[in-house]
Amino acid sequence: MTLHTSQFEGGSALSSFRIQQLLPGLQAIADKVSGVAARFVHLVTSDTQPNPTLKAQLAALLAYGEPYAGPTDGPLIVVTPRFGTVSPWASKATDIAHNCGLAVRRVERAVEYRFTL
Repeated sequence: MTLHTSQFEGGSALSSFRIQQLLPGLQAIADKVSGVAARFVHLVTSDTQPNPTLKAQLAALLAYGEPYAGPTDGPLIVVTPRFGTVSPWASKATDIAHNCGLAVRRVERAVEYRFTL
């Protein structure tokens, strides 16, 4: 059986307060860093290719928090749970998707960090 993975962009993963905390530490490591931003990216695994209705339902379910307004280019670091593990967030999100009647195997969340140099 082939599993299908779909990607859904999420909202901002860092508040302005958190950015103010992180930036000095990053600049101490690499003085060329002038800014940092992060957004959530959701990965949804299902048995079949999601139809447009399921995609719309998943997009609505995974739309939360402040919208991401940071850069979409520049140096990128992606942080995900360890391979072969199920994060507590994924466990709960998958349960919620199932309770909503959505035919998915798993919902996982990653974080994309973008740096301004």
